[in-house]
Amino acid sequence: MPNIMRQLLKISVFVMLLGAVSCRELPDYLMGDDVIARVGGELLTVQDISAVVPSNLKGDDSLSFVKQYTDKWLVRQLKVNEADELFSGTEKDIEKLVEDYRQTLLTSKVDQYYIDQQMSDDVSQEDITEYYNTHKSQFLLDRTLVKGRILRFDATYRQSTKLKTQMQKAATSQNDDKAFSDLCAKNNFLLIDNRSEWVNFADFLSNLPIPQSQNNEPLLDKMGVQELKIGSDRYYFDFTSVCRKGNVAPLEIVSDNIRRILITQRRSQIIKSHEEQILKSALEDGDAKVYKNMTGIMDNEQTNKK
Repeated sequence: MPNIMRQLLKISVFVMLLGAVSCRELPDYLMGDDVIARVGGELLTVQDISAVVPSNLKGDDSLSFVKQYTDKWLVRQLKVNEADELFSGTEKDIEKLVEDYRQTLLTSKVDQYYIDQQMSDDVSQEDITEYYNTHKSQFLLDRTLVKGRILRFDATYRQSTKLKTQMQKAATSQNDDKAFSDLCAKNNFLLIDNRSEWVNFADFLSNLPIPQSQNNEPLLDKMGVQELKIGSDRYYFDFTSVCRKGNVAPLEIVSDNIRRILITQRRSQIIKSHEEQILKSALEDGDAKVYKNMTGIMDNEQTNKK
């Protein structure tokens, strides 16, 4: 006897013992060796269990799985029976809901079939840029974004004036930028460089000793390196780019969102094209026919209601 069959026999015996109370109610001639549990006339069999037991489960793990599955099956069947009693008067409504759900599942599978056949998730940067340029009103910022740098160093540092000049030069020259970064690292200065990515203005300011409750927008109007001195610390900071709340968001911020929009549009177009094609073919071939002019029917309905 194959191992799987031995395992299933052990499982069936185990679960049948667990459900012995309910099984006793069945006449012997209705109880086959493969029946594990029942609710009314519904039976759970070894074959049903074998189709769902993971192949990698062994010993106690497999028995535990079957016990849990059987319990869930019993509860589900009992709920179905209870629903039949509670909602017997609305059986037609339930059947309609079930049929609607079935049709929705089937039509969704058809849609997905054609999407899988025709869909490409490749979206070019040109497509993204074109959509961005023609739909900018959709991408207005609800917060201010900035790019910039913050440098914190000891207020007793004697060459602070030279350091400020170096920071200014670093904004325009790669060589000066590297020299400035090396200097900060050598002296263990804290350098936060957000020039390559947009960050929330509030998040940028959180690295400075500035109260968030006050209006800090005027800081954005100042050019060049600004400075603060709090206790034993001194700060230099600047903004290399600013995009204020209410302005159009930078393209790099919304590129991923636009990519999702374009993919969704492609999916919708594939579905729409297929629907138009099958409707046109069915009407031409006589497989489908519209017998009444719905516009006239609706006009008559509106007239009768007046």
